[in-house]
Amino acid sequence: MGLTSKLNDILKYHLVDTTAILVPTNPIFSAMEVGISGMSDKVSIDSRLTVAALSYGGLGWVYSKGRDLSRKIFGINDQTRERIQTLHDSAYTLAFNLVAIPPIYLSMGADLKQASIGSFFAVALGLATGPVMGYSIDVARDLTGLKESNRKSYPNIVKRQKSYVKKCLAGLLAAGSILAMAGIYGLTKDKIQERHNQPSINQTIENKVK
Repeated sequence: MGLTSKLNDILKYHLVDTTAILVPTNPIFSAMEVGISGMSDKVSIDSRLTVAALSYGGLGWVYSKGRDLSRKIFGINDQTRERIQTLHDSAYTLAFNLVAIPPIYLSMGADLKQASIGSFFAVALGLATGPVMGYSIDVARDLTGLKESNRKSYPNIVKRQKSYVKKCLAGLLAAGSILAMAGIYGLTKDKIQERHNQPSINQTIENKVK
C-alpha cells in the first residue's frame, strides 16, 4: 500500500469514526446540557460545535484508535460476548470523558458550577454512551464499506444490504441526529419564552384585580 493510499485510508476511517461518535451522542448531551446542567442553548450549541471541531480535528481519531488499541490489549473482537464488549466500551469512554470534557465546558463560557455538573453527568453518561458509541463505530464502518462488522447483535437484514443502501442508511442516521438536536433546542426555546412571558401575565392579572 502506497503512502497516499494509506493516508486516504486513515482519513476515511477518521471521518467515518468521528461522525459515528457524534451522531448518537450529540442529542443525548444536548438534552443533558440544557435540561439538567442549566446551560443556555447558546452555550450548549457552542459546546456541541466545539466538540465536533475537536473531534474532526483529531480527538475523534484519538478516541476510536484508542478504543481499537484497548480492545486489542484486552483480546476483544466482534466474536467476544456482547456483555464484555459493552463493559469495555463503558469503562473506556468513562475514562476518556473524565479527561476531555471539563476543559471544553469551561472554554465555552460555562461557569465552574455548570461545568462541574455537566462534566459529572458527561462522565456518568460515558457508562451508557460508551457502548452506543462503540457499536455506532462498528456499524458505521460496515455501512460505509470500510470494515465488515461480525457482531452478533448487528442485524443480518442490514448487513446483507447492497453498498448504496447501507450508505443511504448512514446518511439518514446522521440527518436524524441533527433533527433530534433541533427538536431539543426548540423545546428549550419554548420553555424559556414561557418563563419570560410569565411575569407579564402575572402583572396583567394583578392589574385586572386592582
